[in-house]
Amino acid sequence: MMKSIADFALANAETGVGLALQDDKGRYLFFLAGTRHRCPPGELFYAGIGGHREEGEGWLACAHREAREEIGVDVDILSALTAWYIPQHGPIQQLSMIDQPRPLAFYEMIHPPNTPQAGGLYRIVIYRARLREQPRNMPEDELQGVIALTAEQVIRGPHRRPTLADLLTEGASITAGGKMVSREVRLYPIGTAMALAKVLQLSEI
Repeated sequence: MMKSIADFALANAETGVGLALQDDKGRYLFFLAGTRHRCPPGELFYAGIGGHREEGEGWLACAHREAREEIGVDVDILSALTAWYIPQHGPIQQLSMIDQPRPLAFYEMIHPPNTPQAGGLYRIVIYRARLREQPRNMPEDELQGVIALTAEQVIRGPHRRPTLADLLTEGASITAGGKMVSREVRLYPIGTAMALAKVLQLSEI
């Protein structure tokens, strides 16, 4: 049974940090894949702010660095009430963790097809976080915009391919960038967005 991040991030494992980032309305913020990412025609993935942990870098340092690099502003990291382990195979497990702030989830992600590490295992430590200010100066090759989704939309995300127009009609909004993204593109979750959908089905966070 895992008791700490060190139990999850084994030696030589590919690891990173993801953010379950919320705005002041409680909606969850995700980036829309930038121009360098390969997606199926007419589709675009959305994922949590975050990324790979550099050698020797602390988990919280990674979280703050990735936020500044991707959305141009820092975030506040919050301790989760409960931590969850989401393995690639097998049921989701609730954990008792000693780390503070307590991560929300530990997610084993398989890199999707048509990516440099397709098929490889990527271990993501996910923290709750809140924005300090509005995103700005975003690298367009990395992300084309930031979308705010309701909890219900996050939960339903893995089970459908809604158009951006559909999501906006249901209560989502583009909070930064997104001007060049077609309202007819179909969106699907990967990484932290996929993990958060699983967690939100189990517990209020």
